[in-house]
Amino acid sequence: MDKKIILGLIGEKGAGKGTVSDYLAEKYNAKHYGTSKILRRTLEDLHLPITRNNLIKLALVLKEGYGPSVIIDSLILDMEKDAANVIIADGIRMHGDVDPFRKKYGANFFLVYVTADLKLRYERTKLRKEKIGEADATLEQFLEEEGKLTEISIHEIGRTAEFKLDNKGTADDLKKQVDSMMAKILA
Repeated sequence: MDKKIILGLIGEKGAGKGTVSDYLAEKYNAKHYGTSKILRRTLEDLHLPITRNNLIKLALVLKEGYGPSVIIDSLILDMEKDAANVIIADGIRMHGDVDPFRKKYGANFFLVYVTADLKLRYERTKLRKEKIGEADATLEQFLEEEGKLTEISIHEIGRTAEFKLDNKGTADDLKKQVDSMMAKILA
């Protein structure tokens, strides 16, 4: 492969971005970079709990204080140090997040929208217990989080993606969609 491929993942909470990332790493030697790692490190350094609410607050404060692309710019700098041929950029959520990738990588950047039915996503987040309080969240609380500033643009931006992965079936069904996408990208 003579070019570095950047896969920008966008998707609602519980849609399956983690499954897609893990599979891309396993089968295609992709390296994963995510905005949440940057935000988590910062919260840990501040000795604050890693909750979805704190991650959202920190992202908004950083964007307000240092410009809308500060987190994405940091992610790109981390990615640039990696020699991998396939890199996953996870954490695209808001308008303006895609532009730095398109500017830097041009035709080697592919936006990938991972989506699933709302109730299915809700059930998945309760099972995975990734963030504090997720397992105990009610459907109403889940819907409230979906309306937060960092979440409301996901569907809209996802519609502009080069690839849409609809995670309504099994993990194997999702992996087949990933293989189909990668066959087109690598062709």
